[in-house]
Amino acid sequence: MTTTAVKPKNMSAWVKSGVAVTATSASDVARQAGLDWTVSLHEVTTTYQIPGQGQPVHIPVKNKQAVVKTTPLGEVTPLGIVGNKYKPFQNGEVFSMLDTLIDSGEARYAAAGEYDSGAKVWMLLQLPLEMEIKGDPHAAFLLAKTTHDGSGSVLIRPIIERLYCHNQINKIYRAKNKNHTYTLRHTSKAILDVNDVRSILDITYTAVQEYTDISTVLLDRKIVRENAINYFKKVFPLPTAVEESPVHLLSQGDKNLRTRAMEARHKAMNIYTASDTQANIRGTAFGLWQSIVEYADHGKANKQKSLGIRTMSGASDNLKLRALELLTA
Repeated sequence: MTTTAVKPKNMSAWVKSGVAVTATSASDVARQAGLDWTVSLHEVTTTYQIPGQGQPVHIPVKNKQAVVKTTPLGEVTPLGIVGNKYKPFQNGEVFSMLDTLIDSGEARYAAAGEYDSGAKVWMLLQLPLEMEIKGDPHAAFLLAKTTHDGSGSVLIRPIIERLYCHNQINKIYRAKNKNHTYTLRHTSKAILDVNDVRSILDITYTAVQEYTDISTVLLDRKIVRENAINYFKKVFPLPTAVEESPVHLLSQGDKNLRTRAMEARHKAMNIYTASDTQANIRGTAFGLWQSIVEYADHGKANKQKSLGIRTMSGASDNLKLRALELLTA
């Protein structure tokens, strides 16, 4: 079955949490997405009221700086506290190195956005690379992210998307020798080098080929219902005592733990057995994995924006990766 002409079932993570763009340069993308603001570093002080004395004193905090966001309208927002070796990168600096791919026709800007008041920003590029897995069209993207609060590095990594359900495959290996991510720390000696773009592209094409190979193997593995039940138990595990004890004998904490696991298993099983997105892959190990990916990306329909941010931030990567490892171990 091909899903090329089928209306996508879910909404892409970047549509949930960002802005679709049409611009052909990083600076124009930033303006379209509201990212055309700057960050700057400022001294940090704390106010202390000395007991028994009048006016409070302002005490400088050594080796710390505040990162402050300033919009074109002059609005300011503190984003975080960082060390004195922290090097801020402006949004334009981070993303303009990707203009090389746009100019060469190797990618187009697709979306951009921010979260945590601008402490985290991201930009998405779509590559002219498409593949079909069991008749399903997939697309390849590059996700570029950075933080302005000291919580992370500049990061660029490939994302593969199953277009019908907008499932995001961000990571397929945990091992360090399978490096599918470009990173650059915010340190005083850090330099954004446009020459790194070529290696980033190579990483993406390698990831696409490895995803295709893994998918082929998983599609060849046939699954019956009992396999699926046992699989979802492993993906959402419980301690034996909690799994097997009568509910009325459990503590409230264990009851809550059991309820969360059971609900997750039920939702994943419902996706696997009943969702249209499984029609051509149900009964295979690939279908099992994709049901977990779909659960991770779209499982809580009443929290669309937070789901988008969770996907873009990589917060669900470990769940997806563990689900894959259980099938490939």
